[in-house]
Amino acid sequence: MRRAGPDKALITNHARIEDELEQLRVSVEDAREEAAALAAERDALRTELATRSVQLREVEARLRQREQAGEAARMAVIGNDQVIARHMSERDATAEELRVAVEELQVLAEELEESNNALTHTNAALEERVAERTAELAALNRQLRDSEERLRLAQRYAGAGTWDWDIPGGRLSWSREYFDLCGLDPETVEPSYEAWIASVALQDRAATEAALQDCLRRRDPDFRVEYRINHSQRGERWLTGRGRLICDDKGDPVRLIGLNIDITDRKRAELAIAEVNEGLKREVEEEAKAREAAQARLFQTLKLEALGQLTGGVAHDFNNLLSVITNGVGLLRRGADEARQARLLDAMEQAARRGAELTRRLLSFARRQALRPEPLDVQAWLQDMRELLARALRGDIAIEIEVPEDLWWARVDPGELELAVLNLGVNARDAMPQGGTLRICAENVELDALTDPDRLGGPFVRLSVTDTGTGMPPEVLARVFEPFFSTKDIGQGTGLGLAQVYGFARQSGGTARVRSRLGEGTTVTLLLPRAAPTVGPEARPAPPPPAIADVAPLQLLLVEDDDAVAELTAETLRHLGHDVSRVISAPAALKALEEGLAVDMVLTDVVMAGGQDGLELAQRLRAARPGLPVLLYSGYGGAPARVAAAGLPLLRKPYSLEELRRALVAARDAATRRRPPEA
Repeated sequence: MRRAGPDKALITNHARIEDELEQLRVSVEDAREEAAALAAERDALRTELATRSVQLREVEARLRQREQAGEAARMAVIGNDQVIARHMSERDATAEELRVAVEELQVLAEELEESNNALTHTNAALEERVAERTAELAALNRQLRDSEERLRLAQRYAGAGTWDWDIPGGRLSWSREYFDLCGLDPETVEPSYEAWIASVALQDRAATEAALQDCLRRRDPDFRVEYRINHSQRGERWLTGRGRLICDDKGDPVRLIGLNIDITDRKRAELAIAEVNEGLKREVEEEAKAREAAQARLFQTLKLEALGQLTGGVAHDFNNLLSVITNGVGLLRRGADEARQARLLDAMEQAARRGAELTRRLLSFARRQALRPEPLDVQAWLQDMRELLARALRGDIAIEIEVPEDLWWARVDPGELELAVLNLGVNARDAMPQGGTLRICAENVELDALTDPDRLGGPFVRLSVTDTGTGMPPEVLARVFEPFFSTKDIGQGTGLGLAQVYGFARQSGGTARVRSRLGEGTTVTLLLPRAAPTVGPEARPAPPPPAIADVAPLQLLLVEDDDAVAELTAETLRHLGHDVSRVISAPAALKALEEGLAVDMVLTDVVMAGGQDGLELAQRLRAARPGLPVLLYSGYGGAPARVAAAGLPLLRKPYSLEELRRALVAARDAATRRRPPEA
């Protein structure tokens, strides 16, 4: 690319030299025309002088004739008075004529003298002007020779050759340097369009000709092209062509002039640079892979450390919950009064619910919780959240909500968002023991994936929750999203609140960020993806579920590989009034059905051993028996997404008696809608 400057300068010099040559040609033509005019004037004066000379000679002849006549008359005088008188009269007349002739001769001589003087001055002026024009013409010729020599030197040392194409006439002229540049013999090659195309390398011929035709079609005054040639002595060379298109008054192209320059060195340098860049790119990629591998090892180490913390926290919390359940079961076995049994059962039920809540938070942190995102009017939703937060916070905490009128809708799970904001509100309450202000702000933002720290790009709704509490020091801020990390006293928190908020935001397609300084409060920001507004059912609050009538007794096939879970589930189903048959695997269920077991519904766990899981069993039954209801249940975090993708109902563990009853009704109704019409 460094040769681009000299190429342009050479084109400019060539154009300037062409202009000088044209001016010299015009000056020479003017001098020639003026010399011709002076020569014509001189010839006219010479003609006039010849005419006056003829007239003078005629007058002189008449005078000689009269003198001869007078002399003859004198010789013939005979003394006769009459004759003498007549001769005297004739002599007087002759004298008068002679006097008149002399006067005319004097006038003619004066005119002739004036003409001679004028001719002399004219000849002198003509000679002077001819000498000046001759000197100017010589100077112009020298300038022309110098310009042509400079052009030849410029072409020789720049490796350039000029060309001139008369488009209507089809005539093409090349300079001597152009022949040398292309390795062509001027004795054997006649400049022509066909000869030019033939000199272009075969692989560039089509593109080069297309560039020229495109220039002519678009009337582009600047013609540029690069192509390769096969030089007869120097091998493959790269040339660049630069030209100027000239059009007539109608806009039709009539002439294309320009030059070609050898850019082989530049091209080779570019290719070398490209090769070096490619090598550097490979090295960078290898270095990046090495760094990614190192980061992966570091991430694995950090993950194992976090897993250790997570396992310890889960073990601690679940040991507490299991202690409540096992101790309560032990006390119930020993017998107790009804009031004590009720308290024990309440404690055991509360422990089970806390375990389910802990599991749900773990799944949300791991981004494996099944979300139900939908378009949400955040502005209206926040107004509803004000009352809920007011009940959850103390009276000495003021709640402020700032929302613009044009706030976008967000695509998010409303229930999970409500839980996240409540968690943030509770954390803010604990950070403001002396009271304060909880400010919730929302705004529209456009993120750039190139500059965003989490590589998020596009439209988002930014929801910020700010408190005026004690804030956090840097060492606490760095670990704020870690699971089971908490600054609260033992028994006052699980350490999963902010971890759940972060997991929910990431699973929703956004992220969570926190900003805090000790003594200046804390701001937690949620970035939620934008959704198109809607006025349909999704925009309205979900109505409470309608009461579901008890389902008629069913013949159920329970597919469960865990004996304890199978025993308790079967007992629960019998309590609801259903008959239950149990098998331990999906192949066993298929075999039982093939052998003629009549059932109204299949209830199966998703994750089972034996090569087939419950989802595969449900899919096979849907294909073979589309009218047979199948209800899937699972406590595995990855199951909801797989089941939802298959379009099947799912009951998530742990579940209550009422949730089980509703799930049976929903599975029956879904199968009824899928059942093909009877012929």
